Amino acid sequence: MPQLHYEVGISQLPKMNEELCGDTVAVETTDSSIIVVISDGLGSGVKANILSTLTARIAAGMLKRKSPLAEVVKTIAHTLPVCRQRKIAYSTLQVIISSFEGQTTVVEFDCPTTCLLRQGNVVPFPTVNKEIAGKIFKIGQLEIQQDDVLVAVSDGVIHAGIGGLLKLGWGWNGLADRLLEISRPIRLTSRQISEEIINCCQGYYTGQPGDDCTAVVIKTRFPNKLCLWAGPPRDSSNDETIVNKFLNKPGKKVIAGGTTANIVNRITGIPLKVSLTYQNTNLPPIGCMEGIDLVTEGILTLNSTVDILQSIDDDLSERFSDGASLMAKLLIRADVIDILAGGAINPAHQSFPFEVNLKRQIITKMKKILENKGKLVTVEYV
Repeated sequence: MPQLHYEVGISQLPKMNEELCGDTVAVETTDSSIIVVISDGLGSGVKANILSTLTARIAAGMLKRKSPLAEVVKTIAHTLPVCRQRKIAYSTLQVIISSFEGQTTVVEFDCPTTCLLRQGNVVPFPTVNKEIAGKIFKIGQLEIQQDDVLVAVSDGVIHAGIGGLLKLGWGWNGLADRLLEISRPIRLTSRQISEEIINCCQGYYTGQPGDDCTAVVIKTRFPNKLCLWAGPPRDSSNDETIVNKFLNKPGKKVIAGGTTANIVNRITGIPLKVSLTYQNTNLPPIGCMEGIDLVTEGILTLNSTVDILQSIDDDLSERFSDGASLMAKLLIRADVIDILAGGAINPAHQSFPFEVNLKRQIITKMKKILENKGKLVTVEYV
């Protein structure tokens, strides 16, 4: 079975008159799973933010190191003592651990029940009570399937509208009904779903949220793959081998460099057509080859793509249709990215021996930016 990919969307709304949200979300990825920890600090503002940050970071870090849950709970309990006045914990804890094979564990302590959206139905993630380190936790396991959606929220979401537009608040059932409504007509991203939840909270609170609100949405799907080939191989005798490797890679295919595109044309016979329209006067126009999703110029376009990736998050809808913008769009939408980095120097640039080093620097920078955005990136120098 192919490994699953987890698309995580996070949206937050701080309590009225507070600059910081008192909830914290920590996301960690290991070689076998993704770990998401949500914590709601007692109160609001800076104090709540510090408490929830401590809880989330401690839990995520220990779980990433494969510490037993009991040890994680004990560490947090000793770090964050119970409030003397209210006799309650200083922060809540909600953990979702999903392996790339689909086995998912949910741990809940003093937080709203996790929602599972599957095949047009929203149900509570199944859990049982279990005592750990003197505290009662709700713990459950389930095999997650492609297109499943997990939704975890803080108390502020469930209580939205309480005493105002909704006497008893939005509630878990109200949230579940809304999830069904927005999941049926169109396929939204996890970020769009989380934003929709927070927008509803803003409305129910009539623009004056009485509590911090956090929505975390995890969509399960097979990963989108992409292979970027930038530059011809160091040894031209390997041209055919690299072309075959590139063409046999699964997913989207991008060529950066006219010389590289000509190699593919020479070996496969696929015609290369170059556009005569300049979408960006600072960059050469793009090319077109059957079976290749994008063909661009080399170093200038790669460097411009890195600049775009640094300046945006997920929204590229307003970008131009030049090579760098199109490449950035494809990279942002991919989950697993293979980069074939050629070691040859462009014959037209023989007097610039720094070209290969410059390309290596650009690709290294690109890899780091993409990894920071949650992409799995491998670079092979050919």
